[in-house]
Amino acid sequence: MALGVLPALAQVDSLIRVVQQLPNDTTRLPVLTELLRATVFTDPDSGLYFAERYRMVAEKGGTELQRGMGHNFTGMCHTGLGEHDRALEHYLQALQHFERGGDPWYEAMAHNNIGSVHEKQKRWDRSMAEFTMALDGFNAINDTVWVANVSNNLGNIHFELHEYDRAAERYRAAERILVQAGMEVYAGNARMNLANVLDRQGMKSEAMRVMRSALAVMPVGEDDHSRAGVLSNLGRLHGEVGDQDSALYFLRQGMELATTSQAMAVVANSHAYLGAYFERNGRLDSALFHHKRWSALNDSMFNSERSAQITEMQEKYDSGRKDMLLAENKAQLEQRSLTIKAIAAGAALVLLAALFAFRAYRIKKRTSEELARKNAVIDEQLKEKELLLREIHHRVKNNLQTVSSLLSIQGRGIADPTAKQAVNDSRLRVKSMALIHQDLYRDGDLTGVQMKEYVEKLASSLISSYDRADSVQLQLAIDDLSLDVDTAVPLGLILNELITNALKYAWPDAGEGVLVIGMTNSGDALRISVRDNGIGYDPDADRSADSTGFGLGMIKTFASKLKAEWSIRNERGTVVEMIVRNFKLAR
Repeated sequence: MALGVLPALAQVDSLIRVVQQLPNDTTRLPVLTELLRATVFTDPDSGLYFAERYRMVAEKGGTELQRGMGHNFTGMCHTGLGEHDRALEHYLQALQHFERGGDPWYEAMAHNNIGSVHEKQKRWDRSMAEFTMALDGFNAINDTVWVANVSNNLGNIHFELHEYDRAAERYRAAERILVQAGMEVYAGNARMNLANVLDRQGMKSEAMRVMRSALAVMPVGEDDHSRAGVLSNLGRLHGEVGDQDSALYFLRQGMELATTSQAMAVVANSHAYLGAYFERNGRLDSALFHHKRWSALNDSMFNSERSAQITEMQEKYDSGRKDMLLAENKAQLEQRSLTIKAIAAGAALVLLAALFAFRAYRIKKRTSEELARKNAVIDEQLKEKELLLREIHHRVKNNLQTVSSLLSIQGRGIADPTAKQAVNDSRLRVKSMALIHQDLYRDGDLTGVQMKEYVEKLASSLISSYDRADSVQLQLAIDDLSLDVDTAVPLGLILNELITNALKYAWPDAGEGVLVIGMTNSGDALRISVRDNGIGYDPDADRSADSTGFGLGMIKTFASKLKAEWSIRNERGTVVEMIVRNFKLAR
């Protein structure tokens, strides 16, 4: 026994112990499913036993989908044993359950499995039709992996019909889909089939290269049926190009793996290839033995009696499907008859309802006309109030501009530098408030201030006032938000002070600098920051000569009103951060 088989057997034994401890109902089905997955390809005899247990439970209390899965599993086990007529019987029953259960994925899978049986029995037209239905189904639900698998199956049909260009196209499409999906390990089958096409087209060296690439991506113990087929074909190709040692090595490996995994079709092909090998090498007794074994296996797998049974079962399924469609049509006709009667019975009620509806319409019309008249009055009053409010903001702005102009005039007549600076600071504070009222009456939104535009105007105006437009670069990170006037005014004054302080103290040598202003709304708070890349903040610096402390006091006052937490720190310059809790967004 190969070492790789031991873990699988341990898993099966463990699952058997689990299923024996469960009640004999549908709670067993998930465990039986895992048992089937572990045995259906490697030990189909054991898999058939588990499939029968699955079907018994599903028939008693399972859904249509679970009943269909039971028949599908049984069909897969019969396929693994080479019993294709019995496999087809269960696949057809599975399809009926899947159609009644309305599961498109399993319907497509059933068509694929039915097509595989017809393929093994060389019923190419029927197989092509079933694979095409499967491909349409998997395309409809966008299952790319199974689109690749069915494309590979269709390529097999084209290969058997000697349509090699179309077969190669299908195989390349299947490989491309699997590689793009990151599933190159499953692309081995498509590569093996493509190699066989290339061989038929006379490109043996390319065929051997592709066949070796197929073997390279097939893990040992995962899909031994396919791996056995690749090994057997590699042996055949090596023999045909004269590499007899490699040919015998790969042929014997393929035969051994196909026998242990019960891949009977690969066993038959391996006998045929070995017969040809021994014939080429003059060992006629061995060649005759393998040719006889190939013939016997072919006879057991493909005989006329089973083909007739398959035809009968397919026709039986088609007939049953037609009966089901007739029953559905009959039910639809009965439903239409009931609908017509219901319409006739309800006609009188509709007429009566129409009379009431007309009366209600007249009442509603009068009500609507009265409501429209009242709405017109309200709209007119709102327009008047809006006009009045716009005029108020305009006048407030003008008054503030007047105050600013007076302070400017007064400042020009003051000789004391400290007093002159204090008057200029006051003028800039007044100007920051005037900007708010200017935006309110110009932009049409009388209830809120667009902070992004406002902060940009405020900062640019202050930079120009301090004659730093050429040396200070302004960077903004302001959310697109509109604040209520009661919030915008104190925030504007705070920002005015912070920007002014940066322009006055950050770059004492009047060098180039960067000023960054941020404002974000986190839902429960506004987060505001003003940072520069200047010399940094010195809390112990003596500013008595050029600072009154009024600005700092004003920041503290407005911060308290807005329930704001604020901090100042040095971080490659001065950083002031403020978290405002008490704020209002514009309505």
